[in-house]
Amino acid sequence: MFEVDHPVTQAWKLRRLEELGYVAPASLTFASIDFESQELGNCLQDAGFEPDRSAFFLWLGVVPYLRSVAIMATLRYIASVPESEVVFDYSEPLENYPPERRAEMVALGKRASERGEPWLSHFDPNDIACKLKGLGFEDLEDVDLDGIAVRYLGGGTAKSPGAGPHVIRARHISD
Repeated sequence: MFEVDHPVTQAWKLRRLEELGYVAPASLTFASIDFESQELGNCLQDAGFEPDRSAFFLWLGVVPYLRSVAIMATLRYIASVPESEVVFDYSEPLENYPPERRAEMVALGKRASERGEPWLSHFDPNDIACKLKGLGFEDLEDVDLDGIAVRYLGGGTAKSPGAGPHVIRARHISD
């Protein structure tokens, strides 16, 4: 198992583990990466990842903070791994939100930016599905705001229907 994160964030995590007296299992390898300037494949291979074996990539809490170029480069790499599968989250563009929720999202985005974590990418659900299919991902499941509320929060429906966050799973079935 490989835990991949930005070098600063990963250093903080490792310090916290040490401060709390936790020891990572031998099966866990930490690999630092700046997705904006480094390639995932190089980072993983340097850490001992075997790119000719199938793999599952859990990529949550990262995509909104990256530029589209870095996101697509990472997804291209994941698609190159045989029988790979990826789960990641994304948000829709502000213009997809109804006007009454758009102002709320602009304010939330501003707060994220003020913390040094600006939202750099948004995807329309149809566009991201097309991009993933173009990379060879064949099995897609895109869980929207309503689906997240039902599946992960135990709700019947979302409190604010319409555009919002998504969690998407995509599987690449090798040729």
